[in-house]
Amino acid sequence: MKPNTIILLETEGTAEAASNLYPFNILHPSFELRCGALRLFEKTQRQFPTSRFLCHTATPDREVHLASFRARFGWETLKSSHVAGDILVLQGNIVPTEEMWRTMEDDIEKLFTAHGLEHPILFTSNNAAFAAYIPKEAHPDSLGTAIEIITAFAAPFYQSALRVEIANIKHICYLWDAIALSVEALQQDARFFPPSKNEALSAPGVFAQNAENIRIGAGTTIAPCVVLDARKGVIILGENVEIQPHVSVVGPCFIGDNALVKAGARLYEGTSLGEYSKVNGEIKNTIFQAFGNKQHDGCLGYSFIGEWVNLGAGTDVSDLKNNYSTIRVRFSADKAHEISTGATSLGLLAGDHTKSAINTSFNTGTISGISANVFDRSPEKYVPSFSWGGLETSPQFEVEKAIALARTVMSRRKREFLPEEEYLFRQEFARLWS
Repeated sequence: MKPNTIILLETEGTAEAASNLYPFNILHPSFELRCGALRLFEKTQRQFPTSRFLCHTATPDREVHLASFRARFGWETLKSSHVAGDILVLQGNIVPTEEMWRTMEDDIEKLFTAHGLEHPILFTSNNAAFAAYIPKEAHPDSLGTAIEIITAFAAPFYQSALRVEIANIKHICYLWDAIALSVEALQQDARFFPPSKNEALSAPGVFAQNAENIRIGAGTTIAPCVVLDARKGVIILGENVEIQPHVSVVGPCFIGDNALVKAGARLYEGTSLGEYSKVNGEIKNTIFQAFGNKQHDGCLGYSFIGEWVNLGAGTDVSDLKNNYSTIRVRFSADKAHEISTGATSLGLLAGDHTKSAINTSFNTGTISGISANVFDRSPEKYVPSFSWGGLETSPQFEVEKAIALARTVMSRRKREFLPEEEYLFRQEFARLWS
């Protein structure tokens, strides 16, 4: 399977709808979510490095999210409604695995041998389509291969498709699914980080267990009295990572490019730190999307930390209820509309630009929207975007001040606050506060 073009698809109206990925969905498309060492779209890019990549949504409200993504990652804009060559269409919330790609490739070869190249192939999981492969010979001659046709799996174009059911497809409906899949995804992503020689691993005072299971990128430095324990799974350190003294890292674990792990930190299995994150304290089974700050002591487990989040010194997060029962969460102020996560361990889901004050204590299963400033010591379990305090009675953080602060924070890391991001900021503010 060597597709010329790959289209990552974000759709609404299903169990995998982008709106269920709150609060990540406020500013990002589903395929930008990190699960394991890589974001979802990066997993497919690494698998098919020579393919042309496009993204598409059938929902007009999500077009700005895709425009923001393209601007931030340098993807080309779709200038034509037609594409050519062999095409792979993939739902954006799928977590690709080596087994999935191998199964799809084997099925494509068998079906083309038996039926020829004149039919598209529709791949399903639990009878729901998640991908399609369209050889150039199967393009509809009279219509061309229009994006709107090939990205709608229920369209008439697919009535003649060859169908293949594949079991055990991993997909993310909610953010806690990404947390639950993190350990397995880290092990899967290790194949994209081949072993390489790095003097940091053999530096004096560095203790590596199962060193063959540790990957270290160029420019990474490890101080003395650091323990890298890869007995349970791979440890991946990106490029230009700095690990200060007296740090313990237990795999599987990922520390992305230009990240800083401060002295005394303890990182346990299932932790994934996106690029430019700065962390300390105790962290377990937690995803930092990128550019996250937790530079002081405090316990953080089974959590998702969005971009540009800053957790103040002594911030702690509960991830287990005293009665060990299943955790329920809500995406709005309406306490009657709670969602059962099916999980007994879940901490904080923090939207981009959230900030917590010193010694903040987040309850089990707390959700914070974007640009919330939480300085009450015991905030509500649902903190709306632009909250100034973290309580139901807290006032709003004015959108103009929030945008100005975001610009300041991002400029310190030489990043630009894009017009598309500003539009989405204002849209979220209007939804909640107008």
